Amino acid sequence: MEIFAKAYDVKVWRVIKKGNYTLPAATPPLANPEDIDSYIKEKIEVVQVNNKARNLLHNAISGEEYEKISNCDTTKKMWDTLEVAYKGTSNVKETHINMLVHDYELFSMKEGESIEEIFARFSKIISDLKAFGKSYTSGDQVRKILRSLPTTWQTKVVTLESQDLNKLLYDELRGELIAFEKTHLKKTHQ
Repeated sequence: MEIFAKAYDVKVWRVIKKGNYTLPAATPPLANPEDIDSYIKEKIEVVQVNNKARNLLHNAISGEEYEKISNCDTTKKMWDTLEVAYKGTSNVKETHINMLVHDYELFSMKEGESIEEIFARFSKIISDLKAFGKSYTSGDQVRKILRSLPTTWQTKVVTLESQDLNKLLYDELRGELIAFEKTHLKKTHQ
């Protein structure tokens, strides 16, 4: 969401995270706030950014999520409500992180699982961890994938481990393992 909002307008992301911009101090109160013709240029810009932020959140969420924020009177309150709903309080967040780290540490290839499937499952764990602020280097991810492979992969694992694993990119490993799976492992099962 952060990248989406910043790409739309950096000021919009600021409103979402910190709250509405305040109107310029020299702005006289309006007799009718709905009378847009009486807005001065600075006020128009402030009102526009504040409303863009609110509109962005409304359009980026589902109907079910809308119900959670429909009573919020500011964009920041809307965002804070969504954060608690999806990330939880700090205790809930810590529990999520611990569960994901546990999944990462115990990660292994399942019986009959393809390389595409193992990478999809692993990428989900990595992505979820990153969303909570916990990340692993590409080298750590490569090592973890290699350790998760069964003994039928041992020859390929040894070959790959003879390289500098810190320089082997995650996507390169994926390509190497898919090629090995298609050429060598499929032949042994036929």
